[in-house]
Amino acid sequence: MKRGLLALATAVLACGGAPPQTVQLREAVALAGASPASGVAFRLPARRGEARLYDLPGLAAIAANLDPGPGTDRLIGFAPDDDLVYTLAEGDLLALDLRIGRFRTLDSNVVAAAVDATGTVVLARADGGLAVASDRRVSPAGALPPRTRIEMLWGAPGGRTAAVARGDSGRRLLVLTGGAVASSRPLPDGPVARTIWGDAVAIGGPEGIELVELLRETPPIRIRLRPGVLALAFSASGHRLYAATDEPAIQVFERFEGDALDEFAVPGPVTALRTDEFGRYVFGITGDTLVIVDVLSGTAAPRAGLWGDDLPAAGPDGTLVLRRGDDVVAVAPGDSAFRGRVTGGGGDRWLVAPWSARRQTLAVASTDAPIGVAPTPGQQIFVQVSSTSNAQWAEGLASDLRLAGMRATVLPPTTADEMYRVVLGPYPTREEAETIGRKLGMPYWIFQRDTTTAP
Repeated sequence: MKRGLLALATAVLACGGAPPQTVQLREAVALAGASPASGVAFRLPARRGEARLYDLPGLAAIAANLDPGPGTDRLIGFAPDDDLVYTLAEGDLLALDLRIGRFRTLDSNVVAAAVDATGTVVLARADGGLAVASDRRVSPAGALPPRTRIEMLWGAPGGRTAAVARGDSGRRLLVLTGGAVASSRPLPDGPVARTIWGDAVAIGGPEGIELVELLRETPPIRIRLRPGVLALAFSASGHRLYAATDEPAIQVFERFEGDALDEFAVPGPVTALRTDEFGRYVFGITGDTLVIVDVLSGTAAPRAGLWGDDLPAAGPDGTLVLRRGDDVVAVAPGDSAFRGRVTGGGGDRWLVAPWSARRQTLAVASTDAPIGVAPTPGQQIFVQVSSTSNAQWAEGLASDLRLAGMRATVLPPTTADEMYRVVLGPYPTREEAETIGRKLGMPYWIFQRDTTTAP
């Protein structure tokens, strides 16, 4: 129910700042709760080092046992339902698995990758092969035409893959179904944007904008613009299109009919645009100044900060996370005062996401006894491999693990909201439990039970 209300809030917010819509937004957020979601900022080191987490809005450090990673060349995205943060490092597609606190290498020789709205990654390798990564597995998904260089790649609904690519026949929009090219259309040189769902594309050209629907056989919608189109971005809901022109201005159009809806004056030509996933902000860069459009208040204002693929970004409560020189700062909506600062964080990659670091996956890692130290009296350390409300299913899994020679058992719930835990152990130290867990070849996390209160 809460997710549905949040979707309503996002859609209303993305539709603009008129008073009736603002009232609807406030009502939707109020119904969803005072805070729509917990917000965290992931800090992925540019060079080999430990990933770190920070709470929003104050950027307070969160203690978590995360193994060092090989470094991050580019942030790909986040799959919150799978607890995976995807990155690229020297051609390797990596996943920071928050269930175990370690980086996994999923594929190599990757030249392009993107996470779709369902948390699935579509990727292209240097040899032209396509694949999808989901639930910690990589599966082949066809191949691009020979001698194709990818500019953009994404997953579209219905198992499709879409790409803006250059090849022997020039720049084209490709749509692949079942691993083969289903459609190919020429594209002019100019900015390209897609919806978060991957079902529509906007292309800027010398005569304006073309809006192309990928799921419907309908003619493109053409928006005539005299000023040149410098950058494009869809709203979080996909219903609106923002276009930066050399007028300079950011113009707003309705996606399905192409009608002009609004316009924001900006201090200079905006050469890059993107929107935040909650639909509140449009981020742009003009020269060395950020431009931030607050859709809720209907205002556009310059801000000091650096532009990157990762920042600026926004949390679910509207907190802005900006790169300021060598530091990263959090700023309250409509304010200039810092809520928090991470000194020296500007050189790393950042991901701001609606995710709770108090979830069991990381809460256990951050509160258990240190690795190599025996539990305190009355504590037992287990390797948990599953949790379920189905007692029969849990017993069946434990039985299969025992047949494989493992010390598996089922821990029954101790409270009304707890699940049946399938665990291995107990083990005398966390270090031994971690060693066993790493040998499983499957997701696990360390669970510590207080036997002084548990039955």
